[in-house]
Amino acid sequence: MEKLKIYFTSDVHGYIFPTDYRDQDTKALGFLNIMEEFHKDGNTLIIDGGDTIQGSPFATYLSNLDFDYHPMAEVMNEVGYDYITLGNHDFNYGYDYLKKYVNNLNAKCLCANVTDISNGIPILSYDIKQMANGLTVGVIGFTTDFIPVWEKEEHLTNFQITDAHSSIKDAYEKLKEEVDLLVGIYHGGFEYDLENHKKLSDTSENIAYAICKDYDFDILLTGHQHMEIEGKYIHGTYIAQPPHYGRKYIDMDITFQDSKIKKITSCLKEPGLQPHEKMYNKMIEIENKVQQWLDQPVGFLDMELHPKSHLEMALHGSYLANFINQIQLEISGADISCTSFANSVKGFDKEVTIRDIVSTYIYPNTLLVLEITGQDLLLALERCASYFCNNNGSITISDTFLKPKVEHYNYDYFSNIYYTFDLTKEVGNRVVDAEFNGKNILQNEAYTLVMNNYRASGTGGYDFYEKAKIIKEIQIVMPEIVINYFQKHKKVVVDKTQYMNKPIS
Repeated sequence: MEKLKIYFTSDVHGYIFPTDYRDQDTKALGFLNIMEEFHKDGNTLIIDGGDTIQGSPFATYLSNLDFDYHPMAEVMNEVGYDYITLGNHDFNYGYDYLKKYVNNLNAKCLCANVTDISNGIPILSYDIKQMANGLTVGVIGFTTDFIPVWEKEEHLTNFQITDAHSSIKDAYEKLKEEVDLLVGIYHGGFEYDLENHKKLSDTSENIAYAICKDYDFDILLTGHQHMEIEGKYIHGTYIAQPPHYGRKYIDMDITFQDSKIKKITSCLKEPGLQPHEKMYNKMIEIENKVQQWLDQPVGFLDMELHPKSHLEMALHGSYLANFINQIQLEISGADISCTSFANSVKGFDKEVTIRDIVSTYIYPNTLLVLEITGQDLLLALERCASYFCNNNGSITISDTFLKPKVEHYNYDYFSNIYYTFDLTKEVGNRVVDAEFNGKNILQNEAYTLVMNNYRASGTGGYDFYEKAKIIKEIQIVMPEIVINYFQKHKKVVVDKTQYMNKPIS
């Protein structure tokens, strides 16, 4: 019998050190903890599924430094990664930053549906590797083809991104008969519920279920959705997916008999609290600077803005959302503002530090002002009203925002309009009142609405925004916008207006 092992990480989002940066406590997460548990030999593959270089305060700090190497690549080289693919967030800091990461990696970058037309970044569709025991492994990488929907145009100038499904066809047909094991690395997730096999999405953002159905991969390693999939079969393909921030990784074993797969097993492992000593010591100078930077105070609020549960905030409104919206309204001059919360939100004490800001608004979103119709605005409110499930007066969060992945960030909080939801009515007919400047919102009236670039792309159930006219683009990332707001207003009075009336339930 021959054996192979695969270690798989995905969606680490720049968390190298064992901390979530909400404080300085050591936690069981991050690359340094994980890599201490990898034991590599000639029959082991170490693979990463993308969204690797963006998302943590450490990554934000690095993105503003000028360096010849990339610390993330150096860490991954130390442990011996063999392959990576690209995630959508890996494009967030632009071409040169991504190039520095990939070109400093010893691992091969596999992404069949991404081509660097300038040939500055070596991106392959597939690779074949012969293991020490004589087995051959074919690996194909590919990523969500929604990247052009989300990413800034200037960050994609050198790239051609094609649809994920058809891009792998040639590589698949070439490798399937040549290798003992065929592995797909897909920075994307599942469009079907994996338990009841109910279809959850009609877009091409996540198509792993279709890939399993239409192709005969032995193993499909997935990401993007931050789901915990320890290992199971879908349409004959063995699938797995780890959660985000390096909180767990996939440890997979494949057993062969006569060069045929006999058994595949895997588990999600939570790393211990023993970071890799060599890389910890090498990177600690940067980490100390990050911690010092995070603890810089930037201003003061007239009240604490600590988040409650997502359901409670959505039902009763949030002063924290009001605060973000008041910043967006000032910088944009728009009539109306909307914002949303990440799945995990830190919030603010009265004295606000950079740590608070980058841990509360974790994405490098920019802002756009759209000219929309009242009809679009009412549709947006109806989308928000669908966040709630009413079971005989018991209000919970709808499964459409929880499956296949948790999407609290697709519920929007509005400022400068007053509105009421009737949750006793069916979804799509719940907005019973909506006013702007004391007048009912009219379907044919034009309004200006400021939102982040992710929402303006129309994803998350807001596709009607796609056709809206762009009035203004504010090409400054939101954490920086918040910091700049505090520099202008050292003592901030938070908007305490109740924009959404208590829903009827």
